[in-house]
Amino acid sequence: MAQRVRQRREVSINSVRFPLGGDGRVHQSVSSQYPQKQVFGDVDQDSNPNTSIVVWEDWRAGVGLYSTDGKEGLQRSYFSRADGRNKNHLTLPPLFTNSADASVAGYIGPITQLGTTKLYAALGNGTDAYSWTVGSNTWSSKLHDFPAEAREAIRFFLGGTEYIAFATTHGYTYTSDGISWTDNGTNASDFAFWDNRLWGIDFTGQLWFSVTIGTEVNDARLDLPTSTAFFLFVGPDAEGRDILYVATPFGLYAHDAANSKFIRTKVVFPQRDSTDEIGKDTIGAATWNGDIYITAGGMSIFRYDPVTGSIRPVGLDLDAGLSISGLRGDIVALVPATTELIAVVNATDADLTWGYNGVGWHYYFRGAAIKGAHYVGDIGGNYRFYWTTGSSVIRYAALQSGMVNPDIDTISYDDGTEDAITHETPWFNAGQNEIDKLAIRVRIDCTGMSANETVKVEFALDYSASYQASTFTVTADGVTTNTFPTIADNNSEAGSSFRAIRFRLTLSQSTGTTSTPNVKSLSLEWRRKIPTRYRGSMVIDHTRRYGGRSAKELKAALITAVELSTMAEVTWVDDGGDTQNYFCDVSLEEDSGESGRKETGMTKITVVEN
Repeated sequence: MAQRVRQRREVSINSVRFPLGGDGRVHQSVSSQYPQKQVFGDVDQDSNPNTSIVVWEDWRAGVGLYSTDGKEGLQRSYFSRADGRNKNHLTLPPLFTNSADASVAGYIGPITQLGTTKLYAALGNGTDAYSWTVGSNTWSSKLHDFPAEAREAIRFFLGGTEYIAFATTHGYTYTSDGISWTDNGTNASDFAFWDNRLWGIDFTGQLWFSVTIGTEVNDARLDLPTSTAFFLFVGPDAEGRDILYVATPFGLYAHDAANSKFIRTKVVFPQRDSTDEIGKDTIGAATWNGDIYITAGGMSIFRYDPVTGSIRPVGLDLDAGLSISGLRGDIVALVPATTELIAVVNATDADLTWGYNGVGWHYYFRGAAIKGAHYVGDIGGNYRFYWTTGSSVIRYAALQSGMVNPDIDTISYDDGTEDAITHETPWFNAGQNEIDKLAIRVRIDCTGMSANETVKVEFALDYSASYQASTFTVTADGVTTNTFPTIADNNSEAGSSFRAIRFRLTLSQSTGTTSTPNVKSLSLEWRRKIPTRYRGSMVIDHTRRYGGRSAKELKAALITAVELSTMAEVTWVDDGGDTQNYFCDVSLEEDSGESGRKETGMTKITVVEN
């Protein structure tokens, strides 16, 4: 039963009442405190002895991290449509531009480059050849009728002549000048160029090569079911030398040129279905930065190093993946570029492109990407990524090819046609979900700001899907500081209690495509607050009989409380309830007693609530 203390200079310990000696008081303090931070030498952003700082200032490791302890994962976001490819810069994503409309019914099939000024594309659902002159943004009239729907295109140099070829599944069509076209009856579903030869593979798995254009020689055959997806490309072997590979829904196969056969690599998948005649919409593979990347269904990608034999997942499904279910789907193409490997995702809501920088994934563009129609080229001296839509329009955007600094380089940014450009941090829980923390201040450092270039700051608490109504919008350069709980009101400084907290930044501009808000850093000032526990220090008087117990019995009861393996209930007030009844460890600090049998004296003890 909970004890009550109704007399002055009295305390109840383990259901035994004791008189207080000394000054007759209990000296109470808080025991639940973290050790004081020790700061030595030069100070840094986290040197405040009373609070801590977590800072997001580098987002190059990409999307998909759900939570962080504040020590790891600060280079990642939970989800972001903003561009965080460059350290200390979070900006709007790159601008994409539409070509003129060719006004041809149906979608554009594969595209490729011939010469330095034109793209060639299969329009009319992939059945007709047209060219698009990049500088003048004009389309030609129809150049050629393909015998069947074109499904793949390649640019290559053979015998000193530049060619392009379109695979039509029932053959292939090639040209060296865009004027004279030749239809060849040798079946091809995909191409590669290696060892000064044009290589093709048909939908039965038959590989062939051509040393002289138009003359094909059969080579190895891949014994897999007919109409399996076959994706032909060049990559390194175990000694780092280039060979041919074929990516399939069953895994990756290497070509043994000396013996004209295929060898299955360590990259093996359970069987998965193809979605069309030759499965081109279900498989993607590429060589980038010396490694081989291959899709494995859904948002999965594996990176394979043939030299070491190591295989590891690197896809958009790692960790938390994409937080918006409508943006999940199948990765249908991998396109290597100088600084990134581009993945094209056929998602529920819209087709999207993402860029992998070797560390993480970054949002690129939104828009339909049909039938493998993607191309990276430097036409007209402009290094760009080209892709097609569901109509007779080509979209393109500039690609980075070296060091880029948004503060000094002229970059074209999203012009408002995209969805809201939001950036969500991972949940920050300090590695301790079980304790309460207190959010005190948020600081955001920005450049490029104005009434038209803005960043809206919101926060959510304790894993809630909803963001708080309290927000503020940054419109000026420099550091903007706001306090919790109402971060829009600097006069409200009580703080916001949280187990976990995350932020959402919404970037927008309305000035022009060369303007962007630029977030340098976002920081949260916070502190831990563990549940309050109390300590009491007092002197017990056992010099006389008290409460029906002799001095010796009082001393024995006190020793029993000290030696308990459990905690003892302690109180020294009558508050009409149990709010000041504490379960404590009882420690004997000092005992001043008489010798002999009476065991009378004074004992100083400390009681500590746990």
